[in-house]
Amino acid sequence: MGIFRRRRQLPQQPPPDLPYPPPPPTLAPGDLAAARQVVRAFLAGLGDDDRMCTAGTAVVQAGGGVADLDQLMRNVRLIHQTGDLGIDRPWRWLAVVTAEARQLGDLALVADIAHFVHLWDTRLRSRITSGELTMALQTPPQDAVREIYAIVVAALAEVDPDHVVADGTGGITLAALRTGIAHRILDADPPYPAEVSAEARRITPT
Repeated sequence: MGIFRRRRQLPQQPPPDLPYPPPPPTLAPGDLAAARQVVRAFLAGLGDDDRMCTAGTAVVQAGGGVADLDQLMRNVRLIHQTGDLGIDRPWRWLAVVTAEARQLGDLALVADIAHFVHLWDTRLRSRITSGELTMALQTPPQDAVREIYAIVVAALAEVDPDHVVADGTGGITLAALRTGIAHRILDADPPYPAEVSAEARRITPT
C-alpha cells in the first residue's frame, strides 16, 4: 500500500435554488430606439435566412445577450450568483421595452414587437429547435412570451385594425395579428390571468 492515499473527494453540495426568471433588465436611454431598429431590421429580412441571422445577432447585442462562446463561459461561471446564462436576456429585454412603449403610448413599437414575438413563437421556434435554422438569437422562453402577449393583446385594441405591420413578405394587419395572439393565449397551459383571457375571447370569432 502506498504511503500517500488519495483523499476522497466529498460530493459538492447542490447549489441553492436559483431565481427564475432572473430579475428583469433595466432599460437604458435609447433602448426603445434600439429595439425599434433591430426588430424592424429582422422583420424586413423575413423570408431571407441570411438577413434574419444578421438581424438576430443585432437583437442579441442590443438586448445584452450572449454574443460569443467566451461570454457564455463567463456567464456559466457566474450562474450561481446570477441565475442567468444570458441566452434569454434579449427576450426579457424586449418584454421590458414592450411595457415601457405601452406606457409611453408608442403603439407602433408595441405592434412591431408583437409581430416579431408571434413570428418566433409560431413559425421560427420549430425551425430553430429542429436545427433547420441556426442563429445567435435563441427561441423565446415562454414566460417572456406570456408577458409580452399579455401587454399587446390589450394595447393593440387602441390601433386601427387595418394597420399593416410590414415585413419582408408583405406584412400582417393588426386585426390578424391580434387574432393570432388571442388564440395562443386561449390555448395556453397554464391559463393566462382571467383579464387577459377575457380580452382574448373578445377578439376571437365566436
